[in-house]
Amino acid sequence: MPYGLLLPILSLAAPAPPSADVSDRVSVRPELTISTLGFGSCARQERPQPIWEAINAAHCDAFVLCGDNIYGDSADPDVLRVKYALLAAMPGFAQLRQATPLYATWDDHDYGLNDGGAGFPGAAAAQKEFCDFFQVPSDSPRRTTPGVFDCVTFGPAGKRVQLILLDTRTFRSPLKKDPSNAKVTRPNTDPDATILGAGQWAWLERRLREPAEIRVVISSIQLVATEHGSEKWDNFPAERTRFLAMLRRTQAHGVVVISGDRHLAELAMLAPTDGAPYPLHDLTSSGLNQPIAQEPAARAKALTGVEAGPTPPKPQPNRHRLHERPYTGSNFALLRVKWAGAASSLRLEVCGLGGEVVLSRDIPLAELRPRSQ
Repeated sequence: MPYGLLLPILSLAAPAPPSADVSDRVSVRPELTISTLGFGSCARQERPQPIWEAINAAHCDAFVLCGDNIYGDSADPDVLRVKYALLAAMPGFAQLRQATPLYATWDDHDYGLNDGGAGFPGAAAAQKEFCDFFQVPSDSPRRTTPGVFDCVTFGPAGKRVQLILLDTRTFRSPLKKDPSNAKVTRPNTDPDATILGAGQWAWLERRLREPAEIRVVISSIQLVATEHGSEKWDNFPAERTRFLAMLRRTQAHGVVVISGDRHLAELAMLAPTDGAPYPLHDLTSSGLNQPIAQEPAARAKALTGVEAGPTPPKPQPNRHRLHERPYTGSNFALLRVKWAGAASSLRLEVCGLGGEVVLSRDIPLAELRPRSQ
């Protein structure tokens, strides 16, 4: 059933940005200067999604869906289509879609398979449904070649924000599970193991060599964290090392990472002493409507339709975390930019269900440069 028949309002969505070079998955929007960029991930389509009210109130210049945008978990395109229609029918999401440019990548559940990677037989069908729902232009290589990675650069020279949307699913090698606990993932040290695949790696290096003042890298899984047993870049340690080496080699400045997947929010930072060319921040924002442990149980159930789980007595370790505990309520994230020439700065925020700021970090843009610059 076409999306347009389910919800005609979708035809009013903000138009896709003009393409500068569709053959290389690059587009530009110099007319749109970013002051506030929003992010969110992990939205169960069968549950209420009241958080869109606060997201709409934030008046983002653009909003990025960072993965698990639906919980499709199917190789059947008809199933995925119905679940996307449930998201489309959320009034707050429809309002955001009318007023705000949307950009997206996927994670495992909208890819179609929990913890899925390369070789999933439903990948091509899932990519088509993803492209249809997010109204990807018909001439985009996201329509004709594997993977949903993409890049768009906003703003004029001096105020450019480059949004790099990675695909950590389509080309990813198999996970290595702990034989004693299938829920725990161990490092895959096979020298041929990959997260992005050769083509996407080459594409990423080209993007990092392009001019931009701020580069926002969307990775559906955490890049900085190394200690927990869930999915993360460190499950493929050579790939994580490769990413850091690429930042150093390209001298790409202004990089921040936004991740999802974890059903929690936290701010982590990798210091130059740990291999980063400058302080590398990874802001994890997840999920948009998951059980809310930090709010009263009755209110949480009324808002989300599910019982709130208990606050974990001890959070999973993350030595790079910049605060004591993750935030486990429903949340979204904002990147706010203060453009002031050499004194420009950005602010990373995690916001709760009502839009209240629960975690934040102010970063002078001058700090996000390799020491040689």
